[in-house]
Amino acid sequence: MDCGEPWKTEIEKPYKEMYPVLHVYALRILVDDALAEETAQDAFCIACDKREQFLSSPNPQGWIMLTLKHVMQNMLRTQAKLQRLLSLNEGEEPPAEAGELMSVDLLFSNVAASEDFQLLKRIALDQCTMPELAHELGVSVEACKKRVQRAR
Repeated sequence: MDCGEPWKTEIEKPYKEMYPVLHVYALRILVDDALAEETAQDAFCIACDKREQFLSSPNPQGWIMLTLKHVMQNMLRTQAKLQRLLSLNEGEEPPAEAGELMSVDLLFSNVAASEDFQLLKRIALDQCTMPELAHELGVSVEACKKRVQRAR
């Protein structure tokens, strides 16, 4: 976690104090440890991006918890959307108003061949965990997390 030198020590303390709490909270909601870890990290990335707002908040713990809540809602919404697309592609009848839906690969054909797209597809649609994906790629879990972070 690196926000830049001048702010590093000011953000580092709340990070060390709050990360375990955020991770456990996210784990209870998301169930998957890798997703919980990712959302907690994303919440602190947002805190780094909005560090003045975060650090000047009268309740930084509440600020970061609310940020985590929004990050988790976005993640759950995205997963649900991708899951609906996947279920439609596996033979379920689409709703009448949906019209004809294309496969995810066809829909994103301009990036479907990219390794980043395939990596994100494995996580979002196949619900592959970081350890599973790391094993498939033949890399460490930390290296896999970094690849996913860069792909996003």
